[in-house]
Amino acid sequence: MFETFVLICVIGNSNVCHTLSDLEGPYETKQECIERAYEIGEELQSYMPNFQALKYKCSEEIKGTRTNYDGRSKGYNEGSHNKWWSQT
Repeated sequence: MFETFVLICVIGNSNVCHTLSDLEGPYETKQECIERAYEIGEELQSYMPNFQALKYKCSEEIKGTRTNYDGRSKGYNEGSHNKWWSQT
């Protein structure tokens, strides 16, 4: 099972960032998790227009425990997509 996390930052200021944790998961496959990360990135403009999605992480759950995740850790570089920069 995979949980989706998306790192978002204020447009033009990468020092003001937040990690969004998906409320709909966890997902059976990593591909489903990645697709959900893209959905979050696309919906972000409607809810938080001053933010842009920068990166995502699909974290594998360990036997029923939820992951506490610090979005600033170096492991966050799992998914970073240039198209998010231009879309949001």
